[in-house]
Amino acid sequence: MVRSQPFRLSLVRKYWDKYFTFTDTVDYFNLLNTFGTLFALHYHTRQPRWTVKKLLWTVYRTLYLLSYLSYCYKVYWLFSHWQYSTAAANLLGALGLCSGALLRLLLIEQNYPTVHRLQQFLNDRTYLHDDPRARTERSKLYRHNNRFLVVLISAISVESLCFLARLLLTRPEFMLQYGGAVLGGPPVQLAYGMVTACWGIIYVLSFIVFYTLLAGFRLEMQLLARSFQQLEETLVPAGVGMDDQDEWEYWDNLQQRLTHRIKRHVELLENLRIFRSIVAPFAFLQYYSTFGLIADSFFVVSFEGFTGYSMAYVLFASFLILESLLLCRGVEDLNDLNRQIGTILYNFDWPRLLRFSIHYRRQYFSVRRTILLVILQSQQSLRFSYGAHGEISMHSFAELMQKSYSMLTFMLQFQN
Repeated sequence: MVRSQPFRLSLVRKYWDKYFTFTDTVDYFNLLNTFGTLFALHYHTRQPRWTVKKLLWTVYRTLYLLSYLSYCYKVYWLFSHWQYSTAAANLLGALGLCSGALLRLLLIEQNYPTVHRLQQFLNDRTYLHDDPRARTERSKLYRHNNRFLVVLISAISVESLCFLARLLLTRPEFMLQYGGAVLGGPPVQLAYGMVTACWGIIYVLSFIVFYTLLAGFRLEMQLLARSFQQLEETLVPAGVGMDDQDEWEYWDNLQQRLTHRIKRHVELLENLRIFRSIVAPFAFLQYYSTFGLIADSFFVVSFEGFTGYSMAYVLFASFLILESLLLCRGVEDLNDLNRQIGTILYNFDWPRLLRFSIHYRRQYFSVRRTILLVILQSQQSLRFSYGAHGEISMHSFAELMQKSYSMLTFMLQFQN
């Protein structure tokens, strides 16, 4: 017993250092990819070839597909023997949740090479590598993302366990059935219920994949905006004269610093364009599945009242609202930061600071043209959208809440 305690402490310290201690070579997404493998979202490995572990994991993942197909069958049987009740709403809501989670899973699986490339880009922290403040901010992001991941997965896991205990093991519509009759004993129903409960975790975990990428891009855009703000410090102070050699060094230094920042801005915009291409179908799925699931959750609550049974629905609806809020807020922050870069450059006192002699007229016009192009580029929207359904913003979040309420009102008409 005495020997096992130091072993457990060393094991805890090992994994704590692995997932919560920031280093220059740490992978931002290490813990996320571990959870992704655990909950059948994606098998993260550096070996492209099949192994015994990957084969076993594929068998484990197949259980989720079989669980989903069983819900498809139960809904088919329900429509063949239609009787409107809370059980019908439960089944339709469960199938909607599983369908949304499955579509998200397929979307991530199909675009995982792109997701992995974006993760590698954000893990490349060579820009401002020697800046202590940038390192501190990146360290905060690493710990924040992992804490957010652990807290959210823990919360949805507890909610899923409560859902398992109060609903999946007590309500016949959530049990394994054939022809309307329950199959198997308690061990079978427990295993079936656990797989069903994990669909909710997959639903939330798939969002965290996009959220962590969004948070990474937001931080890098913040660091870039601050580096543009610091650019003014490199310009010649007012009233200080320069000889010809000093002026040549000044323009050469300014062009190098400006080019370095613009190159980083272009890299961010190019990778955000790639990120935007995979966010659009995900956001489209999220938008339409969210207001439907929110309406279904509160519809069940309207039947059952606020009981331990209905609170599971309320908690999951809260997760859906939080998901939409974080996505809309994150995209709006990215757009604001991109515009802030142009505002920072526009507010510089260029007529005073960019003084030049006739010998360096060409350098002056080159720098001025470059700055104007950056200002124009930064004022354009990043165009994150819900497919063809408008741009992602806090305004679209408000619309989502309104549509959820409208859907709930429509469903309540069936109660009378």
